[in-house]
Amino acid sequence: MSARFPPLSLDPDATANLEREYPSAQAPEHALQDPQVARIFRHYMESLAAWYDLNDSRRHFEDIVPIRARYNPLLLSAILAFSAANLHHTRGDHSYLELAETYHYDSVRRLISLMENIDQLPIGETLAAICLLRSHEIITQNVSSQRHLQGCYSLLASRHVHLTADLLSAGYWNYLREDITVALIEHRGLMITLSDQDAPPQPTDDMDFANYITFLLGQVINRCLAVDSPPLGVLEWEALKADLDQWKSALPPSFDAIETPGLRLQSNFPSRWTLRSWHVSTLHYYHTAMGILWLAQPAARPLKALQRIDDVDCLRRKLDYHATEICALAISSESAPVWVNAFGPVAFCGTWLQGTRRRVELVEEIEKWGKLAGWPVSIITNALSSSTNTLS
Repeated sequence: MSARFPPLSLDPDATANLEREYPSAQAPEHALQDPQVARIFRHYMESLAAWYDLNDSRRHFEDIVPIRARYNPLLLSAILAFSAANLHHTRGDHSYLELAETYHYDSVRRLISLMENIDQLPIGETLAAICLLRSHEIITQNVSSQRHLQGCYSLLASRHVHLTADLLSAGYWNYLREDITVALIEHRGLMITLSDQDAPPQPTDDMDFANYITFLLGQVINRCLAVDSPPLGVLEWEALKADLDQWKSALPPSFDAIETPGLRLQSNFPSRWTLRSWHVSTLHYYHTAMGILWLAQPAARPLKALQRIDDVDCLRRKLDYHATEICALAISSESAPVWVNAFGPVAFCGTWLQGTRRRVELVEEIEKWGKLAGWPVSIITNALSSSTNTLS
């Protein structure tokens, strides 16, 4: 079975720039002899790879991807495109912008070529490159662009991903997390379809628990946020909640958040932090999934007016609790990888916060970390600043 990316337009100027001004990625070892290329490549390893290894103790994107990029032109080109775009946004140096776009188009050209013989392509390295290109699209403020995401979906749909501990699996989980981020920001379902057959094995270590809640959140998003999804019935809602409850009850104590009053003296949020960054992302996904489920909960019986008031008040308290947990953990993390992964949950759940001071502080933190990470956050902060909590 073969799959194709949707048609992608190539910019002739970008292709000409590559041929005229920038080292070709066709010979990676030669390209890395160029000082500018080497600096951009090292920036990825030192500052950006950790975004992708957030839940990966084996650090595939930090340790394996750079090694593979020395022999894979597509992977090198994707790294340079993403890393240069990040440098452009974080340092304000416009010299990186043309280079980023040039290598982005070079990557697209190579992807199209690879799709001509999909059965022979190195699927793990190709999926890793697509994740990097998706990040390029996001940080260049092209959040709604689905070009590479759709291509990745076609690629995944034609292959059964064995969820083990290799680069393909690392790419798959990163792809799914990126899909979740955009879906939460845009209030829609995922691009990828998740069935029970796609479920990872029952978790045994921290990485397994992080990946399993990623899968469960993806299922909840697809079932509850997709435009054409019917309302949940009581039995289906109870089954989804039971999956989350079972996962939560088996969570190791190492995931428990630590609360240190006064750790952040000026904060309006509780000072809650964890031992590892993947603990934060894991808890974020749990609280996001629970919040969505509470919103989607079907009424067990018809309610009178006063019962409805009590029901709405109860829902408001639940949503505020989950939003507070998400925001408190993000703010206390002081971690760019955590924040990059948190932008989706924060965007979706932030409007549930009760209290103007917390919202103002959240917007300030989002703007700070958006600037540090080179991530476009205006769509999130504008929504938080202009919206009113519909439950208040």
